[in-house]
Amino acid sequence: MSEEQNKTDPSTGTAPEAPFHGGPKPTLHPPKVHTMRMGHLPLTIFVTIAISGLFALAFELGSTPPIAGIALLALLIVFAAVTPRASDGPATAGTRFTVARVAMTCLLGGLAVVPAGSPPDPLLWSVALMGLAAAGLGAADGWLAQITYSSSGFSEKLGTMAGALLVLALSLLVWRLGLAGVWVVAAGALGFAEAALLAGRHAPHRDVWRVGADLAVRTALAVAIIPVAPPLAVTTLAVLATAIAVGLMAHTLLYRRGEDSA
Repeated sequence: MSEEQNKTDPSTGTAPEAPFHGGPKPTLHPPKVHTMRMGHLPLTIFVTIAISGLFALAFELGSTPPIAGIALLALLIVFAAVTPRASDGPATAGTRFTVARVAMTCLLGGLAVVPAGSPPDPLLWSVALMGLAAAGLGAADGWLAQITYSSSGFSEKLGTMAGALLVLALSLLVWRLGLAGVWVVAAGALGFAEAALLAGRHAPHRDVWRVGADLAVRTALAVAIIPVAPPLAVTTLAVLATAIAVGLMAHTLLYRRGEDSA
């Protein structure tokens, strides 16, 4: 070890930091291991197939949910690849969070096409918990993508569409399980309408309040599926989720109107 490295700061007893050249020193060293490149897309496909297959096998749901989930994943990838917004960094598929939440979202979407009947409580609990997990990962994904430099046109579009699909899947499940009227599906439909309105634009999706509002919609719908929730609470949660979705849509319309007039 050199003499320079052995020197310590007498006031703190620690070695001085090495000089940083080439601009301001970053305050955070990003864990780049979380970044999923485009070559990781097969991993996303494999994880989706594995989770959907195991889930359907565990609850004896047949092959419909896995097939539907894989089809939804294919649609997400195709639409995310269509004229993605340009970004400064290299194209990525997102982060590990992106892979996990896309897989769970496609599973929930596949379950939404299963005819509603009398599903067992363990199935409803697992669906609700998976919805909560996907919602939480969605809220943290943008932050992790930012600090790991994982953002790209493709990953942002994939994340946006996966978030919209999650709300649609949860709202369809709430409706098809007989927990609320068909009006609750509006919460999911508005998410896709927003994605279409903001396509190719610098959307304010990373605003803290916006992330919180999106999380509230997804959380309310997921909690409504919990089998022990009383009917009044379920109705309140469904109304709350739909009302927030309408408010977000109104904000998006105002945002686009202001952007067009600028």
